[in-house]
This record gives sequence, structure tokens and C-alpha cells, in this order.
Amino acid sequence: MESKSYDGKIGYSAMVDFSASDILYMLKDLPDACCIFKVLTDPFGTVKDMLFLFVNDKYSQMVGKSSAELIGSTYHTTVSNRDEDWIKYSYQAAILRQSSIMRTYNSSFDKWFEFWAVPVFQKGFCAFIIHDVTAAKRSEDNSTLTTNTNKLVIDCATAVSSAEFGKGIKKALKILGQAINADRVYIWPDDATAFSDIHPWLNSARNSNLPSKKAFDKYDIVSMWESQLKNKNVVVINDTAVIYEQKEDIYNDILAGTISRYIVVRLMDKENRLGYLVADNYSNDLDLNITDLMETVGIFIAAEMRNKLLTDEMLYMGSHDSLTGLGNRHSLNQSLMLLTEMSTTVGVCYSDINGLKAVNDEQGHEAGDKLIQQVAEIFATVFKKKFCYRIGGDEFIVIMPEVDEDIFEALVTKVKAKLKHVSVSVGYVWSNDSSNIKTSIREADQAMYGSKAEYYKTHERRHNT
Repeated sequence: MESKSYDGKIGYSAMVDFSASDILYMLKDLPDACCIFKVLTDPFGTVKDMLFLFVNDKYSQMVGKSSAELIGSTYHTTVSNRDEDWIKYSYQAAILRQSSIMRTYNSSFDKWFEFWAVPVFQKGFCAFIIHDVTAAKRSEDNSTLTTNTNKLVIDCATAVSSAEFGKGIKKALKILGQAINADRVYIWPDDATAFSDIHPWLNSARNSNLPSKKAFDKYDIVSMWESQLKNKNVVVINDTAVIYEQKEDIYNDILAGTISRYIVVRLMDKENRLGYLVADNYSNDLDLNITDLMETVGIFIAAEMRNKLLTDEMLYMGSHDSLTGLGNRHSLNQSLMLLTEMSTTVGVCYSDINGLKAVNDEQGHEAGDKLIQQVAEIFATVFKKKFCYRIGGDEFIVIMPEVDEDIFEALVTKVKAKLKHVSVSVGYVWSNDSSNIKTSIREADQAMYGSKAEYYKTHERRHNT
């Protein structure tokens, strides 16, 4: 009760008597669930049950029992969704007179509760105050998930960019696979040739007979992934048994007994699909947001794959003729530098298209380009593309190392036969010492001009380049 102090301020009397009913009335309006027990012990002092002396409305609502049903009854006989730890904590509070604060999950309510067990009145009596902390717990869990996930994303992104392409991605797949405790983490590229240096990570601690790429190709597994992804870039299949109804053959032949769950991330470069990031048999019991983790790591991997394609394209353009796809003068010079430092057999075939200027003048440059492409295709088919170079408008050269003389001459004969409908001057030479490659090229060039002289006997020079 309020009282007037001597200094004129409002104060409170220290000697105010409250009845037991006054105290209970105050507890009745607590915002948290509250109950008071008298503990029931056996002759040895062990708490066996608790007798309800008081419950507020919040507690009645929580256990689904009215105060009339609870008060005067025991904990075991009235509460079905009870927490058995309460007996232990009632002993500590009522007998040992020690307070306890605990957090526990109740599966019946799907909620987290924090409760205080405190001694009251005298020995043998205690009170429980129960606070719903579900929102706070989930916020803490989400924060933990986010922190762990972000850290792992950074680790993977750092790995991807910290080494050359194949090694960097292999390192990231290992970090990812170990973190999610998977059997396998791998990339399925749309262009296997361009990304041949991307290898899967396998969990060496498990002897899993996982399906191979050959098995996946047999059933066009990519089409199944696409149907599951639909308009999303990530799909989680937590139980592959669901696939049985739509794809019984796939489930029985390659999934049953080997892959129980998987997650697939589509790897994109703007509108272009680069492939997929896949994890097989990962753990569900992780402090990670695996969907966000896989999708975000997939973005970094896709960016690295895109950079690899751009780098390869730039290197290709710098070393190849744009019209024919054969090597250009730059790549020829690189090959010659290597051959001058070696001593191996080498065949050189020098050629020049006859009458290209006449074709350009009379039929147009488009026709001339088609003729150049036709000749280039013939050389690439016979000698293999990697040994062929276009070094001028109508000039081609073949540098073929480590080849026997008879085999090389047979190839020259073959290319001449394929060129019988196209007028091309050809000169060639074979050498057993590639360190003299420049001399061999001059000799092949001279032989080519000898062939061209035969062409000039029946054609006017003005028609030639």
C-alpha cells in the first residue's frame, strides 16, 4: 500500500500483509504458465509424484485440463504430455531448495519451453513457471544455420578461386561433401569435353555402389532432373522412393539400395545451362541450410565454369583461324618452337589453292570462303585437325610429328585423291629430324611451287592469287 514518506515523496510501506489468496491471485494473472506442487516422496525421500496445489489459466490451457481437474490431483495421473525431467527438478527445488532453469522441446506441441523450478514456502514445496521460447529458439537456430551456411559458402568460394580451374572445383567439392556428410558430390556438365578436368568427390569412408555416368546416360537422368526442377534451379529429393511411381525402371535399376536422397542444382550462365551440381546421400541432421548452401555454391561454380569457357574461347580465337577452325600462324610458330627443341620424325605438307582469286572475282567472296572451308575440311579429315594450319588467304600447311615416312606419304596420296575436284597445289617432305623443321618447310614450299608451275601451264596467271 502507498504511504507518505517524511521527505514528501510517495513511498511504499515495508510492512504490508498479503494473504495466501492475494499471492495466488497475483500468480493467476502471470503471462506465463505457472503451477505450485507439494512433492510426494517414498520413505527414502525420493520424489515419486507431485500434488497440484495451484495452477493458473495459462498452465491449464497448456495441458488441456481445468484448474478443478488439476488441483488436488497428482502430476502423473492428470498430465499426459508431461516432461519426466520435472520429477528430477522438483526434487532439487522442493527438497534441496535449489532453483533450476532449463530449456526443453515438447514434441506434442512442437514447441520449445523454458521453465524455472524454484523452491517456495517450505521444504517439500516448489513452483514451476513455463515460458514459450519457440520463436526465440527458432530465431537462434536460424541464426546458427545462416552463420554456418555462410561460412561454408565462403570456404567453398575461396577454394574455387584459389587454384587452377579443375583443382579449385575439386577442392570445393571436397569441402562441400565433407560438410554435408554426403556419399558423393559431383558436377554433371552439359559439355563434358570442355569440363573434362572436373572430377567427382567420393566419400572414401563409405563403400557405396553408386551408379555411374554410364548408368545415368542409359536412362537420360538429365531429363528426369529437369522434370523435377521445373522452373526452379534447385530441387531436393529427400526420399527417392517417391520416384518409383513415375520412373519405376530408374528407381529399380540405379537408385534402389544406392541413392536414398539427393539434391540437384542447375548451373546457369544467364540463360545458358552449363550443367548440374549434385549431392548424393547427404545428412539431414545438419546445422546448415543445405538448399541455400548448394544453390549459392552452385552460383560460384557456374561463374568459374563460365570464366573457363570464356578463357578457352579467347585462347582458341588467339590460336585458330576463324574461318576454318584450323591453327593460325601463332599456333604454328608455337609448334615449330617445340619441334626445333626435339629430334623426332616429322612430315610437312605445303599447299595452295589454285584459282581462288578467279572464284572471288567471278562468284563472290562467299563462294571463295566456301572453297577455303572445303579444302580445310579435307586436310583436317585426312591429317587430323590439330596438325593443320591456315597461314594465308589460300595457303595451308600440315606439320605432323612422330610419323613414319610411308604412313605420311600414304596420307599425302589420300589427300590428293580427295582434292581431285578442287585445284590445289601440294608439296611435301618428310624428315627424321624435327630440329631442322624450318628447312623442311622451305623444301615443302619449293615442292608446292613446282606443283603450281604445272597448273600455270594450262591457266593464265591473272586468275591466280
